[in-house]
Amino acid sequence: MEIELSIIIPCKNEEAYIGKLLDCLVRQSLPDSVEVIVSDANSTDGTIDIINLYIGLLPNLRIIGGGLPSVGRNLGALAAMGKVLLFIDSDTYFKKDSLVMDSLDLFKNKGGSILGCLLNIENNLRVKFIYGLCNMIFYLSKFDSPFVVGSYMMISRDKFLGIGGFDESLMHCEDYFLSKQIPSSEYIIMNEYIYTDDRRFKKLGLFDMVKYFIKNMVRRNNKGYFKKDIGYWL
Repeated sequence: MEIELSIIIPCKNEEAYIGKLLDCLVRQSLPDSVEVIVSDANSTDGTIDIINLYIGLLPNLRIIGGGLPSVGRNLGALAAMGKVLLFIDSDTYFKKDSLVMDSLDLFKNKGGSILGCLLNIENNLRVKFIYGLCNMIFYLSKFDSPFVVGSYMMISRDKFLGIGGFDESLMHCEDYFLSKQIPSSEYIIMNEYIYTDDRRFKKLGLFDMVKYFIKNMVRRNNKGYFKKDIGYWL
């Protein structure tokens, strides 16, 4: 069967999170026209053992080599056979059991090139408030420069390869810079939530994360700033 959708998950040492995402994908009852590619950056914990438990439960599941998130996503895209790519972060999960195929249907029906969902989080009201502000920015960005976060990003494979994929020289916000290259008329925000963990807020602290977002907004046109390693990735 021809592959229509390739789901690409970059990861490294994600044993605490990736099982929850893969459980979500199992509940999607994905057809054989979908493939799941995990780009692993030499995990040294039990990540690979957990992924192997899902062989036979997820269609066309395979593991390839990865690297930093942008590298892992790009390698996954090069290995993908689907016409549409869906990048999902390994600490992401969702509650709607038809979200993936609903996303694909909306993507095709709207004729867009890039699609994202709204962000949400459980059990952390302060972060939930910040994500609410982020969701407002996502909507407003349509009128200026499209913005979709890499936590859940659907994009046509031809468009992705045509713009050169994620910029691997960037240490963070590579999803923003990729999104900037998509015309606003081809940009879709789905009115559904994807959920993430608050581990980066725990690592950096709420105040430093707020500063991080503000700095990114102020320096969004200074690409060199985003090439510096600020310790964002765990």
